[in-house]
Amino acid sequence: MDKQDPSEHSRIRPTCNRESSRARCLRRVSWEIVAAVVLCVCQSDPGWGWASPPKSGNAAHDYRRAFEEIARLPEADAALTGPNEPLPPNDRSEQIVSRLGPALKCLHDATAKQECDWENDLHRKGASAAFPHLAKSQDLARRAILRACYYWQAGKRDLAIGDVRAVAVLARRVGDEGKTGLVGLTERYKIEQTVVDVLRQWIADAESARSLDGLCQLALQPEGNLPKTGLLLERETILPWTRRLVTAADLTPEEQKWRDQFFGRFLAERGVPWILRKTDETKAHYTEVGELLDLPSDQFIPKFREYLRKLDGAGNPFSQVAIVECPGIPGAYLQSRNLRAQWTILQAASSIFQRGPGAVKEAADPYGDGPLKYEASADGFALRSALVIEGKPVALRFTRVARSQRSSGEAKK
Repeated sequence: MDKQDPSEHSRIRPTCNRESSRARCLRRVSWEIVAAVVLCVCQSDPGWGWASPPKSGNAAHDYRRAFEEIARLPEADAALTGPNEPLPPNDRSEQIVSRLGPALKCLHDATAKQECDWENDLHRKGASAAFPHLAKSQDLARRAILRACYYWQAGKRDLAIGDVRAVAVLARRVGDEGKTGLVGLTERYKIEQTVVDVLRQWIADAESARSLDGLCQLALQPEGNLPKTGLLLERETILPWTRRLVTAADLTPEEQKWRDQFFGRFLAERGVPWILRKTDETKAHYTEVGELLDLPSDQFIPKFREYLRKLDGAGNPFSQVAIVECPGIPGAYLQSRNLRAQWTILQAASSIFQRGPGAVKEAADPYGDGPLKYEASADGFALRSALVIEGKPVALRFTRVARSQRSSGEAKK
């Protein structure tokens, strides 16, 4: 069961006040070099690592074409409303939605394909690998959600659901099953949370609930421990890349540039043996944190906090940045569970709208000992999980909306 002391979350942070002055000095000296070695800072780059052929079985190429279409849109379209402020039904809104057509066609073309390889060449490029698709995917998802909400208001539910499903698939591919590290998962969870927020507003009666069942089933497909997969990917890519750059005699000119950029100061001041010792330590630290990520949150929170105390200021700049000062580890861990709880709640709410409150008895809480908790209200109900995030149980509130109000009704958390 995932229950924990609410105060534990606020204490997952580096214990910098107890850090030695020598360690602080080392961190200041090495920060510029080490920070770039962590995947957490490798998400924005103006370039792109692969060509986009006219026809391809790789969905990533269609996503790239969608990004290119977005870049051609008027700048005014960038300041669009969010999903909680849908476009008003007028000519200007119709023009905005129409202009999104080419980009979102590419999005749907990508959704229909089975393969998606972002081709970031992470194993070869290590910390120099770029992930330009992350920020671009956020923008593409935002625009697709905007059109989906416009369609939903207009009663075009099949089109709206198609757009939201495409965004849900994009989110999973941005996370790439952990293959882009924690940074990819962080962006995935941001997009996925937007999808959950929209669907929570849309589920308001039996008809809308039936139409959204498939999205819940897609989201709840088993995926394994993705935060652990993402973390250990960094162990298996960044550290071997580091070792090669500081030891190999056959470096390419590109690799020599990376060696000088990332490790030149360490090589001059500390030497190769020191770097290798520290990377070996960091490998062990990655492995140990990966084991912690298998724990339920009531155990993970205090044990991870204790582990951070051990590493913080201990003289290993690689572990300091990659683990102690990387918010992606606890962030991805908690948000992965948060979203699983919310998707379970959405699926249970769908059943309740279709079959009545008794359906909650079949809705097992993935983080509790029984079903989700059901609380009726005058205009709807709330469902609550035993999972606690930031001191509060994960819960969603749903409002029953009459047929005449469907297009404007909004559920509240």
